[in-house]
Amino acid sequence: MNRLIIIIFLFLNGFFLSAQDTLMEKSPKQYSFTVGYQRNLTSDFTNNANNGYNIEAEVAWKVSGFHKKSAVYFGVPLGYNYSLPDTENDFYSTTLFYGWIVRHEIGRNKKYTPFLAYGLLLNQLRIENTEGSVFGHQTRFEFGINRHFRNKNYLFAKIEYSYARFPSLGNSSSNKMQFLAFKIGVRI
Repeated sequence: MNRLIIIIFLFLNGFFLSAQDTLMEKSPKQYSFTVGYQRNLTSDFTNNANNGYNIEAEVAWKVSGFHKKSAVYFGVPLGYNYSLPDTENDFYSTTLFYGWIVRHEIGRNKKYTPFLAYGLLLNQLRIENTEGSVFGHQTRFEFGINRHFRNKNYLFAKIEYSYARFPSLGNSSSNKMQFLAFKIGVRI
């Protein structure tokens, strides 16, 4: 009886493994590099550094869109923002951010493919002439368009809206920021 169970198990195991081999595809990766301009729409901080420049790198894995369906990517971005002071009494600020992004392409195999994305990020804000830094979290929404080339590389442009909160220990309210960014980049 035990041999019969082992033979059935091995047969079914081999059958399922061969079935998976024909159904499964390797998940491709994309590497994205972007530069852009960021404008703070609102800020609870007394320092005014509302215009900045942004650089970002991201690695993303295709998690859906196999078998000729629209693609979905799960990405891990790492970026840096440098904001210039508005007046001579203000100071520059820098933000390091990282987290995750989910990007949905709308359509498939087009020369131009629009996409929507959303993500949750952690960030570390530093202000010139202020000791230390503050950690916060950021919710991001993106809309953009990919320009496809034959070798699977893309140029893209996107608009981002983000809402960030920077809590402080012992305070019942958080400092909040909202900003809009315009970015261009390349995906390989």
